[in-house]
Formats: sequence, C-alpha cells, structure tokens
Amino acid sequence: MNFRKELLKNVLFKGINVLLSFVITVLMVRLLGAEGNGFYSLFIANTAIIALVISFSLNSGITYYTAKKEFPVVTLLNTLVLILFAQLILILVAEKIFFSIFGFSIFADTNLSGLTFWGCIYLEAIFLSGYLTAIFTGNKWFDTLNILTTITNIIFIIVFSYLLLKNRTPGFENTIFILKIYILLIAFQALLILSILLKRIRFKFRFSFLKSHQVSKILTYAGIAFFCNFFQFLAYRMDYWFIDFFRNKEELGLYALASKLNQVLWMIPITIAAVIVPFAVTNSAEVMQKVKTILRLLINGYILLGIILAILSPVLIPFVFGNSFSGTVIPFIILLPGVIIFSITTLLAAYFAGINRQDINLKISIFCFLIILTGDSILVPQLGMKGAAIASCIGYAFSGFYSLTVFSNQSGWNFKELLLVRKEDMVSVKNIFADKITANE
Repeated sequence: MNFRKELLKNVLFKGINVLLSFVITVLMVRLLGAEGNGFYSLFIANTAIIALVISFSLNSGITYYTAKKEFPVVTLLNTLVLILFAQLILILVAEKIFFSIFGFSIFADTNLSGLTFWGCIYLEAIFLSGYLTAIFTGNKWFDTLNILTTITNIIFIIVFSYLLLKNRTPGFENTIFILKIYILLIAFQALLILSILLKRIRFKFRFSFLKSHQVSKILTYAGIAFFCNFFQFLAYRMDYWFIDFFRNKEELGLYALASKLNQVLWMIPITIAAVIVPFAVTNSAEVMQKVKTILRLLINGYILLGIILAILSPVLIPFVFGNSFSGTVIPFIILLPGVIIFSITTLLAAYFAGINRQDINLKISIFCFLIILTGDSILVPQLGMKGAAIASCIGYAFSGFYSLTVFSNQSGWNFKELLLVRKEDMVSVKNIFADKITANE
C-alpha cells in the first residue's frame, strides 16, 4: 500500500469532513445557545475524561498490534465484547460512588433523572466506535472509514438542520433534548461501523478470545499511551472546569466555541497522523523522510491560514453563530498561535508512537499539562476565558517546539530544514496531484 496515495486520499476526505463537522458545530451552537452550549461542552468534557480513564487508551494498542498482524480480527472482536461489558460495570460503579459523595451525576453537575442512562449509552458507543476505528486504521482500511465518517456527518447535518427549522426555543429542556439526539446519532454511528466491519471480514462467530499474554502486550503499549492521552486531555479540557468554577456556564459556552473552532485546525494533522502510525510500524525510515516534507508544508500553510482567520474572525464568528457569540472572538484569536504550533506535536506524536517511543510523547504531554495548569490557576480567576486562552496558547506552543526539538535530534535535521518550505516540496505536491489526475483519466 502506497503511503503517499493513502495520505492524499485521507487529507482530501478529511477536508470534506472538516467542512461537514463545521456545519454540525454551527447547527449545534445555534440550537443550544451560549448557556446550552456550556452545559453540552461540560457533558462532553466530563464523559471524555471518563472514557479516557476507563478505556485505558486500548485503541492505541489495538491499532499498533493490528498493524503488526499479530491477532485475528474475530478473536479481537470477541474479546472487545467482554471488555465493553466490564467497562459498563465500571461506569455504573463510578457513577454510584460519585453521586453518593457529591450529590450529582459524574456526567454533569446536575442530578437530572435519566442522565446516567444516556451517559452510559454515549460512553459505550464511544468505546465501540474507537475500538473499531483502531481495527480499520491498523489494517489501513482508510477508504471505508472515511466514507463511513462522511455518511454519518451528512446524517448529523440533516437531523440538526431539521431541528433548527422547527424553531425550538433555547432552554434547559431543549438542551437535554438535543443532547439525547446527539447521543443516539453517536450510537448509530458506532453500530454502522460495526456492521460494515463484520461484513468486510465476513464474520463467523468462533468461541475464541485473546490469550492473557496477548492482552498483556496490548495493555503494555496502551498503558504509556494512556498517560500521554490523560495528561494531554487535561491540557485540552481543564480550562473548561476552571471557567465553570470561577465564572459561569455562559462564559464557558463562549470559550468552548473558541476552543472547538481552533481545534478544527487539528483535524488535518490528526488525519495525517492516522496514516503515519501503521506505516511507521512497518517502515519507519521511509516515513521519517515523508514526515519532514509534510511538516514543512503543514506549518507554513497553517501560519498563512491563521493570519487570515485572525483578520476575518471578528466578522465571521458573530455572522455565523449570532451576535451572542461575539465574545468568542478574542479567546479564538489568542488560541490560534498555540493551536497552529501544536499541529507539529500531533504529527510527530504519531511517528513516535509508530516506532514505539511513547515515552517521548509522555514527557511532552506532562510538560504541556503542567504549563497550562499553572497558567489556568493564575490567570482564569482574574481574566476568565481570556486567561484560559493565554495559558493554553503557551502550553500548546511549548509542546510543539519540544516535539520538534526531539525530532530534530533524532533525525539530524535542524529547524531550518524542518520548517522552511523548499522548491522540491512544491514540486512534490504538484506531482501528487498530477499523478491523481492521470490515475482518474
């Protein structure tokens, strides 16, 4: 399988899905309003950290060992069923303990009836979708996964467009209704991916499960990835909790939109990263050369895009999301430089994971977390969402430069070689599209 060809297809598909995801974000924000978006964002942040802890980043181990072709897919699927059941029990136990101590749900700061049920459905769907996506990625079945993502995004848009046309009144009841619809759509997405995978592998049930030493290998790899993801997640989301504690849901909703819009920029690097991991597992030397070129093109393209977004955002954000979200503009602009530099980390973390150097990613994640934690503690009480944006920008930027330094030392290439676009980079891009056009003729 050709790395360049798969990379191009994934980037093109991701470009489509970035646009679709943006439309979904616009529809959701307009349906929820600022305060509703704050509650929704808090639910997503809380469930994300629960999912991270309980899943133990198994999807990373599944991707790595699937790429190495060490486990039969049927055996892996059977084992995942048992894991999903065990995770459901853990969620229910955690919810019971948390509620008995604090008096409200682990999913959001409320004791709303039925929230536990919906939270469990959402988490189980997220687990299932993540594990199945890891199997697709490890096998390099990128086309099928991209098509499924596009289809489900279109379905999301159709549903939320219909709800918006119904002119639902913003409020708490409406927020809960929209949240339930969103959870049902996520569950549908997971089941759709499962059905396609079963068809692709021509699934026939066999009573076989991974042996203890095989599970141990996955857990060992996943364990380091878990701590990387844990600290990085806190770096992404702890500003939500700081703002919610020191300010209010409305300000949280404004900041959450700024953060979400910025993180759309990570979708392209994340897509490239998904291709890098399985290829780096089998051919690290070739991938290292490719990463150098990708890095130069990405960071320079993003710098130009960042300048354009900073100029246009004061007009575009209120126009697209409504005047009530004009307060999103300043934190959005503050976050931009750090988010752009962090795209370096996203790319290089995939390469380090592919060569089984998760220890590097762990160090970078811890440093990023500590910087943002310190910044949030000092700045959020005084500056609110602007302080959170400053802290995150500094942490993201440090993470990107640290990743680049490590990669520079490993490869022997200096910063100039890694960051400044060369003539051959543009020729390479031209050749890629020329090859694509020729192939389609």
